[in-house]
Amino acid sequence: MEIVFVRHGQTDLNKSNCIQGASVNQSLNEEGRKYAEKAAKNFDSTKFTVVYSSPLNRAVETAKIFTKGKKDIILDKRLIEFDFGEWDGLPLDELKSKYPDAVDPWGKVAKSYIKYAPHGESYEHLDQRCGEFLDEMAKKYPNGKVLVVCHGRLIRMMAAHYLANGDMDRFDTIDNCALVKFYYRRNTPRLKYYNKVLA
Repeated sequence: MEIVFVRHGQTDLNKSNCIQGASVNQSLNEEGRKYAEKAAKNFDSTKFTVVYSSPLNRAVETAKIFTKGKKDIILDKRLIEFDFGEWDGLPLDELKSKYPDAVDPWGKVAKSYIKYAPHGESYEHLDQRCGEFLDEMAKKYPNGKVLVVCHGRLIRMMAAHYLANGDMDRFDTIDNCALVKFYYRRNTPRLKYYNKVLA
């Protein structure tokens, strides 16, 4: 199997450096839409066996731009972004100032955030749903090419599930509309590229 992940285009919350998780359903902003269209000009979706997307607006819009109406898009709830609980939608800089131990050295929400957002998702749960999705893709499309349009933190965990036993902190967040590609053969994943920018 070949599986390619695309992160959605920019939203206003991305631009303002706010937490944008499962409960925030923003659409692409004008800049995000234009950049997605520019990137999609250098992308051919017709070579893929199947296309999956998170059902959140920002991912669906990006998937439609990248597929150009040439492929059906399957929505899968397992691809929804990480649920930050009480932190969803809040400015990251304010949270970092208030809870410095819950933000990692790279300015991303750390695993310990859940002490302050008890209704948020755990890394373990995210790893589990990513693993379930990846296992299903390998069974359904062992010789296929799978395109997945989803979210930054989710893509980090997909990579971590394959390569780092679910330790998402080993991977940076890719850029909006950037790509990650894996080959998967005989239960062995191999990373082809990470954070490939198209435009």
